[in-house]
Order: sequence, then C-alpha cells, then structure tokens
Amino acid sequence: MKQLSAATVRLLSSSQVITSVVSVVKELIENSLDARATSIDVKLENYGFDKIEVRDNGEGIKAIDAPVMAVKYYTSKISSHEDLENLTTYGFRGEALGSICCIAEVSITTKTAADNFSTQYVLDGGGHIISQKPSHLGQGTTVTALRLFKNLPVRKQFYSTAKKCKDEIKKIQDLLISYGILKPDVRIVFIHNKGEAVRLSRQLPMYLSKEDMQDIIYRMKHQFRNEITRCVHGRPFFHHLTHLPEAT
Repeated sequence: MKQLSAATVRLLSSSQVITSVVSVVKELIENSLDARATSIDVKLENYGFDKIEVRDNGEGIKAIDAPVMAVKYYTSKISSHEDLENLTTYGFRGEALGSICCIAEVSITTKTAADNFSTQYVLDGGGHIISQKPSHLGQGTTVTALRLFKNLPVRKQFYSTAKKCKDEIKKIQDLLISYGILKPDVRIVFIHNKGEAVRLSRQLPMYLSKEDMQDIIYRMKHQFRNEITRCVHGRPFFHHLTHLPEAT
C-alpha cells in the first residue's frame, strides 16, 4: 500500500464538495448572501465548463484575509464547533473556494468599503495567491472559475450529451429562483453564453402601504406559483398536476 500525495488527496476531497456546475454556483451564491449582497450576477459560458462568474456588491474581502481566503479550512464565519449552535450564515466549513481552486482556474476580484480600489487575485490549485493587480470593479466580490473539471475528465464526461448540459442549466435556474423567493430584496440575474439576461428575483420597495403589499404578494404568488411548486415538490410532482380554473 502507498500513501496518496497531498495533491491527490486535495483533488479527491474537492471532487466530493464540488460535484457539478450547479454546486459551484450554489457555493458562490451563498458566499455572496453571507456577504450581505443586494445584487448578484451569475454568468456562464458553455454551460459553465468554460467559465463561471459570480459577481456581487457585498462587503468584500479584507486585504488582510486575502492570502488565505481560498485556502481550505480558513473561514471568517465560525471559530469553533460551539459556534454551530448559533450559526447565521450559509457557509461555515471553509471548503468551497479551496475545492473550486483544485478543479478549475480561479481568480477573485474584491473591494471593501474601506479600500481605495479593487484587487484581482489569481489563485493556484491550493488556493494560494500567485499574482495580483489593481482592478476597476466596484465594491463587492467577483469570483471567476475557468475550465471547470479540467483535471477530472470522468466528472466532465458525465455531461457529454446536450440534454445533460441543458438539464444542468435548468437546475441552476431553479436554484436561483429558490434564492430569489427566500431573498426577495436581493437582485439576482442569470446569463448564459452572453445571451439575454434573465432576472430571477424581485426587489420590493422599502416602504409600502398595506394595500400595495397585499397586491404585490398576490401577483408574486401567481407569478412564482409554478416555480415554488416545482422547487418544493420536484419536477415529477409538478408535471402531474392539472390546472383548474379559479371559481367565478
């Protein structure tokens, strides 16, 4: 028997955390929500295998944290296992960015409110910074992952048919719709292959009368009825439903 190299262990463990394109989007979206973003843009090229980009206007990453921001098991969300009892964030393991770095080419551009300008960091497979330069982007964080599963051909082979690729895009849309329902005050936009932007959330005005709020809830209920049913109960359940007209 032989002990696996550290690089092989990282790759194998990362492939268990990041299993698909939608899992990358999920991890990055949750990072944006944890950073209190109110605007999130998700862009994919070639179903996410050529490029995944998630940009937000959240708090950004402090320069002091940048050297370890994508190193596995470094996190700003908990300090010990006792913190899990009062967890208020989506993420806490410190695995997501490090795992993505193992199976893709990752760069992170970020700026906090205290920074004079944003900085783009290029990361290696271990999540360490290999280069950095100033950027023109505003406050928030942009994570770009290129050549997803570049070193996991078996994982990429799973998406060898057009149907599986299209199914993955639909899963991403369903995921973003779910977050849009949970976070109606967050603007979420999805673009695939530089096509038409699809807005998957609704921002509500901060101050509304009771009548206006009831009207918005009524319209949202009907607009998102199909999406909510599909997300909660699954596609098979949804496709077996029969629409009945409302009583008059």
